[in-house]
Amino acid sequence: MRRLFLHFYLFMLLVLVAIGWSVERLWEHSQTETIPGWVNLLGQSLAYQLTAPDSDPKQVAAQLNLSLQNLPVNAIDWSPEELEALARGQLVPLFGENYVYFYQQIGDQLQQFGPVEVEVPSNYTYLFTMLFFLLLGVALAVWLWPIARDISHLQRQLAQFGQGMQLPTQPLPDRSLLAPIAQSVQQMANQIKRLVNLQREMTHAVSHELRTPLARLSFAIEMQPLSDAEKLAMLGDIRELDQLVDEMLDYARMESQVVRLQFEEVDLTQLIDNLSEKLAPLPGATIVVERPAIAWQQADGHYLERALQNLLMNAKRHAQNQVLLSLQFTNDEAIITVDDDGPGIPVAQRDAILQPFVRLDAGRNKGQGGFGLGLAIVSRIVNWHQGQLSIDSSLLGGARFSIRLPKKIKPLPVA
Repeated sequence: MRRLFLHFYLFMLLVLVAIGWSVERLWEHSQTETIPGWVNLLGQSLAYQLTAPDSDPKQVAAQLNLSLQNLPVNAIDWSPEELEALARGQLVPLFGENYVYFYQQIGDQLQQFGPVEVEVPSNYTYLFTMLFFLLLGVALAVWLWPIARDISHLQRQLAQFGQGMQLPTQPLPDRSLLAPIAQSVQQMANQIKRLVNLQREMTHAVSHELRTPLARLSFAIEMQPLSDAEKLAMLGDIRELDQLVDEMLDYARMESQVVRLQFEEVDLTQLIDNLSEKLAPLPGATIVVERPAIAWQQADGHYLERALQNLLMNAKRHAQNQVLLSLQFTNDEAIITVDDDGPGIPVAQRDAILQPFVRLDAGRNKGQGGFGLGLAIVSRIVNWHQGQLSIDSSLLGGARFSIRLPKKIKPLPVA
């Protein structure tokens, strides 16, 4: 940042000095060129009449409607050239901001004719002011353009890394003012990549090590002389642990973004019908479907079905008698809602329930609330589809989960 500040400070200092000097020179040059031509004619006429024989300066001034005043020669600080001209008897003009005087030396007296008003176009001042700020804006644009280009380059690299853990492949050159920031981003990306890989390896290793003793334990229980009820209870616990390992692996894979979505046109009506038929034989409330005849949506069919399945399974576990799955379309989005007539979700817990390993109290779970990963997986899949997942109160009396998917999705590289 110090390098950037010093570069900007020196640049602005040099630019202001250069532009100010250039505009001032142009202004002075323009001032000499904006004197009206009649002023020179007046001076020539005045000089001609004063050089005539028996000319009276007072009469000449009166004829030209000029005032006349006698001054000492040293009343004005003349330049050497002007003093020589006065000594030769020439008429010397002296310009002010909006006026001009004519001087002639007679003996040791200085005759002053005038003043004569000279109207200089006032828009010249505005023009030079606009020129100054225009040049300053161009200079700033020249300085800011490479910085904006490098910032855009860093933004694209960070977006790629955030979407698929892709490390930056084209670092900024050393001459760039943002090179130190780019190096810090590169180091941060490498560290995050190492941590994610370590987490992934640890998750797979732990899952593999858990499955082996679970399989041995299941075989040992089958061989033990236990009652059927005892065996079913123990095997149920083992299956629950095995299911937990599977869900942990799925969530870890999604969280570390090692999957790649395949966006295509999906018939949501067919997807919903197939899913409701597949879940119908499972224990729990009945699923009622409300959907249009045909509804095409750009999505990854596999993961969208996974998200809806998690929502429906969650609703079937907590509903009393009915689960309503509905699909609606607006001009901009597709809205999929899952309603149940269960106990609902308190407002204070609606945000927390979407976090991994978060479960509600026993009244909501009824002893079979899962592992707290299903809704976290749904939230992750909806985010991949650039949609929104919201939780509200249902008209059926329970909870309502709504998925809003934009009709036009720009596929994002997830891997």
